Amino acid sequence: MISFVLFLSLLSLMTNNMIIWWSVFLMMTVIFIFLNKNVKSYSSLINYFVIQESLGLMFLLMNFGIFQFFIIMMKIGVAPLHFWIFSITNNIFSYNLMWFLTFQKLPFLLILVQIFWFSGLMLLFFGLMVCYLQMFSLKNYKNLLVLSSTESFNWIIMGVFMSLINSVYLFIYYMILMVMLINKFSKSSSNWLNWETILVFLNMPFSVTFFVKIFSLSEIFKFNTIMMLVMLMMMFLSALTFSYWLINMSVKFYDKNQM
Repeated sequence: MISFVLFLSLLSLMTNNMIIWWSVFLMMTVIFIFLNKNVKSYSSLINYFVIQESLGLMFLLMNFGIFQFFIIMMKIGVAPLHFWIFSITNNIFSYNLMWFLTFQKLPFLLILVQIFWFSGLMLLFFGLMVCYLQMFSLKNYKNLLVLSSTESFNWIIMGVFMSLINSVYLFIYYMILMVMLINKFSKSSSNWLNWETILVFLNMPFSVTFFVKIFSLSEIFKFNTIMMLVMLMMMFLSALTFSYWLINMSVKFYDKNQM
């Protein structure tokens, strides 16, 4: 499946034909349904199929202006157009969750690079603020992990606007580490939180999202220094939101009956 997704990604990068791109969207939907058919999470599969195919039809019909840029962002689940992803992730775990947050986004990212709208940088910036504010209202560990992944993906796409090669490298690094981490940390929906998870997603130095954000910030610094300072303040907001995990771990009972 990974080899097939890499082939579809290469195909979408080599051509700018709308019909071929729409075919890639359809094949990615089929792959996701095939991988999740044994989980029996039919509500997630139906939601994903309806959302993706509706957006795919809109992509074919609205082939003018900047509409396709917004449609691709919504198909990937980039903040602030990420409102639909929680209806999918609530019923998928382990490798299927990892696949949804990493490999499922790869062909869409390469298509987005070809039709990018430079003013969309401000939309991504607004999406980061939405993520940080939403983190304050979430109480579910798994939803916090999904939202943290969405926020990190926003950073990667902002880096794409500045430097394509650096961002592709960061995305590959991000995918490899998420493959190792998410499968370990999402086996159960209730009691999988531990100190390793907190240190990884709290933007600690040398953790997963730390390098993604530092390299993205270094690219944005070449373009707009004021925006970089604002983003550093927002990264502090991110640390505050994940302090919820720190508090819970500090008072957590390891006896499941007492949780």
